[in-house]
Amino acid sequence: MRWLQPKALNNARICPGFKFVAHPHKPDKTGDTKQSVDMGMYPVDNVPEAANTATYPGVDWSYLELPMECKTSSTEQDPFDEERGGEPVGDKRKDVLGQILSYAELVFQRQQRMFFFMVIFLGDYARIARFDHSGVFATHKFEYKTKNSPLVKFLYGYSRLSAVERGHDPTATRILSTDPLYKNMEERALAEKPEDPHDYVRDLFKHTLKYSRPWWKLEVHEQRKDDAGRDLEPVIHKFAVGAPYFQAPGVAGRFTRGYIALPVNDKGGIDDDATFVFLKDAWRVDHPEIEQEGEILRYLNQRKVPYVPTLVCHGDLGQVTTSQDHWKELHPEVKKVPLKTHSLYRVVVKEVGLPLEAFSDSSFELCQILACCIQAHAKAYKAGIIHRDISAGNMLMYKGKKGQWLGLLNDWELSKKVDNESLEGRQPDRTGTWQYMSAHALNDPYRRIVIQDELESFFHVLLYYAIRFLPHNLQDVCVGKFLTDYFDDYSIYDGYYICGRAKHDAMVNGFIDLRTYHGNQDDKTKNILKFLWPTLPAKSTPTAGSREQSPSPSPRSSPSPPERPSVSSDRDDERQRNHPINEIISELLRWFRAYYALDTHSQTREPQEENVSNESDVLQNLEEFFDEEVDDESESGDDPLDPDSPMAQSEEYNKLRKKLQTHTAILKLFYNTLKLRAWPPNDKGPDKKPEGGFALPKSAVPSDSMRTSSKRRSMDDIPGGNPPRPTKRSRV
Repeated sequence: MRWLQPKALNNARICPGFKFVAHPHKPDKTGDTKQSVDMGMYPVDNVPEAANTATYPGVDWSYLELPMECKTSSTEQDPFDEERGGEPVGDKRKDVLGQILSYAELVFQRQQRMFFFMVIFLGDYARIARFDHSGVFATHKFEYKTKNSPLVKFLYGYSRLSAVERGHDPTATRILSTDPLYKNMEERALAEKPEDPHDYVRDLFKHTLKYSRPWWKLEVHEQRKDDAGRDLEPVIHKFAVGAPYFQAPGVAGRFTRGYIALPVNDKGGIDDDATFVFLKDAWRVDHPEIEQEGEILRYLNQRKVPYVPTLVCHGDLGQVTTSQDHWKELHPEVKKVPLKTHSLYRVVVKEVGLPLEAFSDSSFELCQILACCIQAHAKAYKAGIIHRDISAGNMLMYKGKKGQWLGLLNDWELSKKVDNESLEGRQPDRTGTWQYMSAHALNDPYRRIVIQDELESFFHVLLYYAIRFLPHNLQDVCVGKFLTDYFDDYSIYDGYYICGRAKHDAMVNGFIDLRTYHGNQDDKTKNILKFLWPTLPAKSTPTAGSREQSPSPSPRSSPSPPERPSVSSDRDDERQRNHPINEIISELLRWFRAYYALDTHSQTREPQEENVSNESDVLQNLEEFFDEEVDDESESGDDPLDPDSPMAQSEEYNKLRKKLQTHTAILKLFYNTLKLRAWPPNDKGPDKKPEGGFALPKSAVPSDSMRTSSKRRSMDDIPGGNPPRPTKRSRV
């Protein structure tokens, strides 16, 4: 096939300024994806070179202008099935679609692109595909060897387009190693300030300056209005960034990237007193009813809502996806367009946080950080905003002014004003992150998210980290399966994914049943999940009192908790002690059980421990919160009912359900448990989540079992989980 040879394409001089390069089985040597497209077109100044004695160079995804994939079969390996609206059905076709989507993901990850094209050779035929963050479109198959081949016309015209017309983002400029700004970034990354409690941010920034990845100068266009509400010229802010600190997986959708950034001054450098900030780059859903995240943050900041990001600047960049418009043109008879309009948007905030899994060696700190986030949610809700995406990745920890670790409720892009909430969702498209959504929300794609759903999501986040890092009566070898069963599992009803059994049963029963993992134990208390007071090693003497703060953490280390009292005891006593986190979990499960079903029996409460008195700024803030709230949980003056009567049980359940109608009860639960209970000082252990996620051993899977693919993201692909692994079966 002469046309598939890069030499023939280069000799034809169809594309001046570009060169075609073959990459048979040669992945990018600077990456860990091991993905390699068959051939690509590069700018002549950035053509990859073969290493040492290699015949072909590896793929350079950061400069690849036009990927080209070659398949031998024009039918079996065609990723688009025109007879079925483009969606492939055959396994081989699905595999090829997954393969080209993985290539598309790498191009979007390594470059700043609005869209890009790909040529797919299928035997004697070819297709040209166009990708953006709304969808992918492809031409009909055509014979590319003909004299007037559409391929020649495409390559000729494409090479003569400007960079912006080829899909490159005009608001992003690559910072080359010869640029003085490059040197500025290196100097700031190495300028340690041990006395600064926020020096951990500099360390995080240093880890994003990867020499194998492009560095960028990104613009943020801050929209302004005059006193009459008329639009003014935007103010353009510029920020220097390295590789993303966070990268969402996939191709279609928001494709969120988070950067640790430094502001760039008018001279193109970085001021000595410039402080690190967090820059979020995302293709937000462009819908009249969805506000910009920056406007939500501005509103919350003005109302002094604590523990939310502080807005620096934000704005749309004027770049909008077009796949949804092409779909309308091809389907004029269909009123509802399945593809969403996405607009490139950047927002910059003051705080740079760590993921919750970086909490110190104490569950006290984990619960205190969660209490911060719940208080942020409460204050925002009182101000008229509901978050609607409570998840592990949307809660961070950051250092306050006094150097203490606090919680930060992040990512308000899906939030809404409470008074704008309709009784039903606008479309069957759930809002939130699957693993942490309430069972009710998962079972009803049209459901309007309410406060009870959000409080349940906080519970799921607490359980997620507690199961991973704290001691409990679930065998460590079973943790991977439990995480999959509880957070990732699903059922299918009426064409929709709905809640998996483990999460739903926990909400309905009011406890987490372990018999699926341990069998039915003679000791019935072992059949229910319980967290354990850590047992000290033999001959070890526990210490009482406070511990010194550790140095600022690196991205892989954990910070120390605030000073607080601890207690000493011998090993036998420790085995009998009830971990205080059980009080929070069992009490919340009682409330959820009452909320989900009025006719079930309440769970027996764990015995309470003796009171102590812990102090922290977070607890002080909670006390001030309670002073502002009206106590709506006062007991009735009526005569008590017979506790065994159905009416008494119904009355008790009604009281429990009311605790989920506001934030007061859950915050009091956290406050009392944090302040008055003794907490183990060193109960965080190694992560029990299997590296790479959980998979059944092959011997446990029947050879004739049916495989079912899920459109939901795996827990390993979310913030706070492991970095997403490349896959050939990703879906648009």
